[in-house]
Amino acid sequence: MGLGIFMKEKPAIMKRAINLLAILMSMIGSSACATDTLNTSPDRPEKMYEDVAVEDFGQIHISGSASSIVIQRSESENLEFYNGDLNPAHTYTVRCDKEGETLNIELVMENPENDNDVLGSPMIYIPQKEFDKIEIDGNFRQVSLDTINSDVLIHANDSHVNLNLEADHLNHNITLDGSESDTFRSVSVYFDKFPDNVKMDLNLIEDGTINDPDDILKKEGLESGSGEPVVSVNYAQEINIYSEE
Repeated sequence: MGLGIFMKEKPAIMKRAINLLAILMSMIGSSACATDTLNTSPDRPEKMYEDVAVEDFGQIHISGSASSIVIQRSESENLEFYNGDLNPAHTYTVRCDKEGETLNIELVMENPENDNDVLGSPMIYIPQKEFDKIEIDGNFRQVSLDTINSDVLIHANDSHVNLNLEADHLNHNITLDGSESDTFRSVSVYFDKFPDNVKMDLNLIEDGTINDPDDILKKEGLESGSGEPVVSVNYAQEINIYSEE
């Protein structure tokens, strides 16, 4: 199975694998920031685009289609783009356009429906600037999101979503927006430690399940709390909650 199938019995291993991939990708080179198509090589990973300054942008909108995409917080003051896909057969096209105060990023994988193997992912690093909103609206089979210094809205498309949340940096709302006709296949939430200022608003589809092996929701009062920010999940088939503590 690919990385997109979340293994309930080994959440720590899954999270370490994602973090290790991010560390490996930090050693990548650079190329042009414009419409571009590229193939990757497992022995020569590369930076997909040159950095993009964000001082003029209030919102970021990410769309397109791919087997997997990773979005992480960056210490840089610019947006950074890396290709962490280790499969040399995978080809991507990326377009970046400014529309008013919104930066539109379109990431398209050629024929993603023909390949279920996830051997790494394109990665977008978001600077710590506080944006009005970061919206993810695409045909991505798996979305992995770290704690970002902005409100985040993710639209469902029968996708798996993996949230890696750092309690000390979790100051903004995260909303997973689905519907009866457009659901999340699974959502896995990893806390590095028990947050004391977060409320979780969880809504399953009919016959959906919540897997909370450490009883975090009840012990920490996350589901009944009145805190802010709010992590909201709407119309998920399965929700998994974990903490390293």
